[in-house]
Amino acid sequence: MTSAHQLREVRAHFDFPQPALGSWLGLSRSFLALVETGREALPAHARPWLRPLAAALALPDDPTLAAPAPFPEAPPLPTAGPAAVLARLRECDYQARRLHQQQAALLAAQRTAARRLAAGPLLLAALPAPAPTELTALALRRRWLARLLEAAADALAPAAPAGPVAAALLDARRRAWLHEATCLRVWLNDHPPTDARAGHLSAAPRP
Repeated sequence: MTSAHQLREVRAHFDFPQPALGSWLGLSRSFLALVETGREALPAHARPWLRPLAAALALPDDPTLAAPAPFPEAPPLPTAGPAAVLARLRECDYQARRLHQQQAALLAAQRTAARRLAAGPLLLAALPAPAPTELTALALRRRWLARLLEAAADALAPAAPAGPVAAALLDARRRAWLHEATCLRVWLNDHPPTDARAGHLSAAPRP
């Protein structure tokens, strides 16, 4: 695997902006961009710092943070029935889809935080023991890593805005909308329009 490909893999896997990864590798954002596009070679001094990140790519993801299955294709909306019921059914379908998208984004952020935490031991092992006269570059890397791991741990805390509790509440709301939509479809199937007034009770589909 070329350095350019490896850098792109690392950035995508850990969701690192170029300046953040450049801080760890000791490269500027502009030079890192040149390496990623193959216009420059990765300098020798940066290779030992890329190595633990590349090794961390093989670490397994937390299965509880897997991306949700694609949103199920909803059955076609009925074309006849009480307008209030049809409007509520459309709202249920819309809200369930919206919450599914939010859940996918939240789990993706949690996966990123978990990946960064899992890579922590490999990155810490790459750093030499602190010394009284530590080089500035090493001190910067040490602070960068401490902030990275602290932010990742905070993101996965139960009470975090996008943490496990928020994910559970989001999933409960999504399931509630789906359940209500199912109940409304059952009701509409059990109560088909029986007279000419059905046309006045129908709601036009949302464009």
